[in-house]
Amino acid sequence: MSQRIIESYKQKLAGEEGWIRKRGAQLRIALCYPNVYEIGMANLGFHAMYELFNRIPEVSAERVFLPSEKEMREYERSRASLLSMESQTPVRDFDVVAFSISFETDYLNMVRMLRLSGVPVWSKDRTHHDPLVVMGGAASFLNPEPIADFTDVIGVGEGEILGHQLVDAIFENETKDEILLALARLERGFYVPSLYDVTYREDGTVERYAPRVEGVPERVGRALAAENPKEGSLRRAMRRGETEVAEALRGEEVFAPSTVIFAPQAEMGERFLVEISRGCSQGCRFCWAGFNYWPPRVVPARDILRKAQEWRAKTDKIGLVSTAVCDHPEISEILQGLRALDYRISVSSLRLDQISDELLDALVESRDQQIAVAPETGSDRLRKVINKNLTNDEIVDICGAVFDRGMLTIKLYLMVGLPTETDEDLEEMVVLVERIKDRMLEAGRRFGRAGKIIPSLNGFVPKPNTPLQWDAICDEKELKRRLKWASKNLARIPNVEVRAMSARIAHEQALFSSGDRRIARVIESAARLHGDLKAALRETGINAAFHTSRNRSYEERLPWEIVDAGLGREFLQKEHERAKIARSTAPCPSVDQCTRCGVCPTTWLANAPAGLVQLQSLSVQRALA
Repeated sequence: MSQRIIESYKQKLAGEEGWIRKRGAQLRIALCYPNVYEIGMANLGFHAMYELFNRIPEVSAERVFLPSEKEMREYERSRASLLSMESQTPVRDFDVVAFSISFETDYLNMVRMLRLSGVPVWSKDRTHHDPLVVMGGAASFLNPEPIADFTDVIGVGEGEILGHQLVDAIFENETKDEILLALARLERGFYVPSLYDVTYREDGTVERYAPRVEGVPERVGRALAAENPKEGSLRRAMRRGETEVAEALRGEEVFAPSTVIFAPQAEMGERFLVEISRGCSQGCRFCWAGFNYWPPRVVPARDILRKAQEWRAKTDKIGLVSTAVCDHPEISEILQGLRALDYRISVSSLRLDQISDELLDALVESRDQQIAVAPETGSDRLRKVINKNLTNDEIVDICGAVFDRGMLTIKLYLMVGLPTETDEDLEEMVVLVERIKDRMLEAGRRFGRAGKIIPSLNGFVPKPNTPLQWDAICDEKELKRRLKWASKNLARIPNVEVRAMSARIAHEQALFSSGDRRIARVIESAARLHGDLKAALRETGINAAFHTSRNRSYEERLPWEIVDAGLGREFLQKEHERAKIARSTAPCPSVDQCTRCGVCPTTWLANAPAGLVQLQSLSVQRALA
């Protein structure tokens, strides 16, 4: 064990507030974020699971991160095993190693952390002496197949419900096999890859997933945070006579992840982050967050403001996290309450069609000098393809409203390589940015200063469970050409600073997003070869283009369909056909009237608190108005 690593972790702990170390717990969980500390501590889902596990009396959760470059050199020099933050305990000594994974590119880091901890990478190589390896997070119900062979159990859905069910299953069963079978038979929420055989057709596509054990479903349903109270935890608390614990469990918000540890060294670490809503009603056809978190739900303003009040003594900065900030039906009450608390308010990014005068005023008061918005493309036609119903004229006008308040720097999220994109569409992107720049300079003259336009160019990557899941990613050489052309022509515009993703990174994302279980060999190899994906593909003989660069037919069984996200295939196909002809679809309507996509007619609506359903109905009514 290296004293340098231990001191490094203790220094981080000394700069934090709110971390927990519990001694003598029956169940010890190493909660792992497969990236460095600064990034992991900015993830609200990670904070939420840390708080959830540690609120269970019998459970102790400690954080584990991918070591920084300096720490990694020390781990390699000392040959030490990966340690937890709070007690500097070897990860392999915990009962459960639980990964929270938001981005597919962190799959490599998951393997690196397992190797560094001494836990066998492949689940088939583990014995009952090894920890139970769990994976959750956004990536788990997009496409868990590329890391299925590394993982004992995958949480399919939202952690606020799955965390309690996992703990209950562990306490209510004796052996690892019994735990896994009990979780798999819940039908919704847990995928145990070892309990399924995968067969392939002669053309290499997936034929079927066959459960090996009776009672295991053919497809694993997604669990939503609005479903099912924490019955097992309540039962155990009441059985022990712990009425206060039981009441706390009953009184928990359905979901409201927020910062629980004050960590100034983390990205946005000086800011209190709170999720105000989940999902989005707009149905942008490329957006995995919009579709995979349907139906849209909101956190009541009273819960947001209560948490903000608790944190005010630590910081005067707050970040509202949401895919649709202004769709919240109580956004005025939230903004008024936060301004009364003298918070400096920021938002992660804004949909252009949802920017309100009230929100802009709050951002100006907070002395925010930059705002991020997402036109996605410069072409009105292409915007209809992806179901983003704004014109270039409207975008310029909305940006003008931002500039007229003195916020003269704006970041524009733009995609290159969308289906049906032409060179004319790229040319229109350049024209749009020029128009926004001209509008910025016009406003800047009144303020006596100039701002900056920051186009962020990203290669389009098809995502599972979206209408564009059947499309191929743009050929790597062609995508590189388009990105280079757009970057070069945008950079010629004065007061414009271009940032562009590489075509190579986009193709790596596509492989890990759309691959099947065979991609695990590539991931393991790449992690062993210091991230060299091309060398890993050569070593394994896997053809990446088969998974990324071909259009899939509607008859093909898609690898990620082992997970039932609730979205009807017929609905997604119809949306894909509408994309081909650039035809728009109306936003998500009220949950108590619609059966269009297939998500809402599930048990979540019957079990959701009345206030949550009412707020959601108000939210979508606002979106439709």
